[in-house]
Amino acid sequence: MKKLASLLLFAIITIVAHSQPCLPEGITFSSQAKIDSFQINYPNCTEIEGDVTILGEDITNLSGLSNLITIKGSATIGGFWNEALTSLTGLENLVIIGGRLRIIGNEKLADLTPLNNLTTIGEDLQIAGNDSLTSLNGLEKIDTIRGDLEIGSGLWILGGNRR
Repeated sequence: MKKLASLLLFAIITIVAHSQPCLPEGITFSSQAKIDSFQINYPNCTEIEGDVTILGEDITNLSGLSNLITIKGSATIGGFWNEALTSLTGLENLVIIGGRLRIIGNEKLADLTPLNNLTTIGEDLQIAGNDSLTSLNGLEKIDTIRGDLEIGSGLWILGGNRR
């Protein structure tokens, strides 16, 4: 009977641990080390409730974020400081962003293909100032943008229509 009770308690704790809310206040990744340690610090986090900002001079890859499926807030990648980021590899499992998605000022970002499972953006999609970006491949599965679509070059963003 003790074994059954222990097993049941373990199962309940495991279920609760996997379904706990993650980072309701959001998170800013300001270094590669912070990205690399994300799965260690938040091993069961697949859904971030707050905003996510990725902004750091030494960030080269996003592999440490590969367990993310949903960001309920907004996501900002860049802001004219991600000089070393060449790929969004690590975001392949991301399906939903509840707020806005901004990919801005990533000088060496070559492609968006790791976003190929993204289907929903709850607000605006803004892409600008990514000088090495030559296509929007990877965004084909997006079927919902509940805001503006803004694609531009340099520091200026060209506006789109509300959908």
